[in-house]
Parts: sequence; structure tokens; C-alpha cells
Amino acid sequence: SREQVEGERLLLVATHRRQAALNEIQRLKVEGSLRPAIPGSSEIQESGSLTISAITLPLRKDQLRAMDPNVRLHFVCIVRHLDVIIATPIVQAAHGDSCIRFPSTLKIEDLYSDFKITIEVYSLETRAEILPHEVKYHIHNGQMKKTPKKLLKHESKLVMPAVQSPAGPSAVRSPAFSLSGYVIFSLKEVSRQQFTLNKVPKNSPLEGKLQMHVECELLVSVEHRGFLTMFEDVSGFGAWHRRWCLLKGDTLSYWKYPDDERKKTPIGSLELQGVATTNVGLVSRDICARPHTFLLETIRPAESGDVESLTVVRKGSSTVI
Repeated sequence: SREQVEGERLLLVATHRRQAALNEIQRLKVEGSLRPAIPGSSEIQESGSLTISAITLPLRKDQLRAMDPNVRLHFVCIVRHLDVIIATPIVQAAHGDSCIRFPSTLKIEDLYSDFKITIEVYSLETRAEILPHEVKYHIHNGQMKKTPKKLLKHESKLVMPAVQSPAGPSAVRSPAFSLSGYVIFSLKEVSRQQFTLNKVPKNSPLEGKLQMHVECELLVSVEHRGFLTMFEDVSGFGAWHRRWCLLKGDTLSYWKYPDDERKKTPIGSLELQGVATTNVGLVSRDICARPHTFLLETIRPAESGDVESLTVVRKGSSTVI
């Protein structure tokens, strides 16, 4: 029945999630960190999300036609990444179908650029239901005068007795779904729309290909603190002041002292998205004699009160700061 097939799907997902959790626990015991630092990698770790949609499995029509008409084929896809397990709903193959289409959209968050995702295809073969709809769901037209107790007794042949597992009440059996193929892809393959399934059984109705649409969204999370010496124009004279800076997202805020970050509003802030400097690097000694100096310039429309100074330059209708 459909309920039994859905139960097998839930058991399959639960089995994978349990094993993934055990693997993650073991990895944490050995490595001791949520994500081990890669030697030579930047302190700023970019992450993102990945969306998988329109999963399609082409079918072998000759294999499908040769099947018993009373046999039903059910397919489900499982997406795996470390301890994350996501499954599609079940899709049943009809004898005239040329492919299996999964309408669901799957999304994985917090992916790093070195991710590897596995998509596994599972199939389950069942027989067609033989119980009529009314009998299966205990629909008794014209017999509602019977009490539920008598009704249950009258239809006791449909009530399944409680069966205990031979291995004990705490034993869990394996799911009935069997693996029909899998693909593994990384960031380099996200633009591909077709993959070759690995380990497809010979008698499988699957053609051996998997088609899907993949979208990636990058998210760079930056939060860094430290001291910077900043140049300021004080009454026409240049002055260098040491500031405590916080770079969070695309905003650089600064205070006099580290403790001021928790107690006071910033002295000033700079939105890096508005910076006009294309390439930020160490400036030449012609611009500044101090070593390890970099320059950030912003451009805005000129205002009537703009006066040129050591940090402000008028350029036609624009002002460079």
C-alpha cells in the first residue's frame, strides 16, 4: 500500500540520518573541531547555499514494458552532505513513462567551497493493491448503525495482530528500498545538468543518467577586529590616530579603545560597498611615506559646502574623500 511505501521511505531516511550522526560524532572525537582548518587557507571562510530542483531520471522503455503489469516501481532520491540528509517524496513509475520527475526542491545551507554532495537513487518494487478502497479504509456505507466494537469484530480479518521482532523489541530492520545508483559532485560541477549514475543494477529500468538543475548562492561572513592607524585632517594639519576597528560584513567601524566597542557608538564608520578604489594595496612612498599604508577612496556628488583639504578633493561634479 501507499502507507507501507511511505513507511519504508521514512525508515530509509531515519537509517541514513542515524548513520550520518554516528559518523559525525566519531569525526568530532578524532578531529576536535566543527570544521578543521585547511593549511594555507584564509581566515575568512566563505559559505553559501545550494538548491537542487527538477531531478529527472530517464527510463529504459523496453525494460519497463517487460515488467509485470501488477508490479509497481517507487523511486526516492536522498541528498547527503556530512550530517545533512534530505529526501524527495516518493514518485511512482507508470508503464508508459519515459522518465521519472521529482517536483520537489531541495536546499542545503552553510556549504563551504570544498563541499562534496552525494545524490543516491533508491527504488522499491511492490505489487498492486488488491483491497478495494472501501475495505482498506473501513468505509461501510449503510452499516453505520453498528457500534465500533461490533464493527471491529465483524471485520477482524482486516486487523493485523501485533508481531514482535525476533531480534527483540528494540531491534530495527533495514529498509526495503535498494540502491539503484548515485552521483557525487562538487562546486566545479554545479553548472552541469546531466550526470552519469554509478552502480546501476543490470535489471534496473533506469537508463543510467541523472538530470537536475543546481543553483548556488555565495555568502561571505566576515567579522574581524584589530588596530588600524588612520589619517585625519585636524585644522589643516595631518594627524595619525590609532583606532580600534571592527570589520563586520561590509562595514568598517572604529573607536578609540577596544572597550568602547561595547559601551559607545563608533567614532565613525565606512561602508565598503561605497568605496571607489578598485584594487586596494600598499600605496607608493610618493603618496605616503609611512610603510604598510593603504588608501580607500569614496566618491559622492559634490555639495556647495565642500572645501578641498588633505582628505577632500573636488573633481568637477564629484567629491573624492
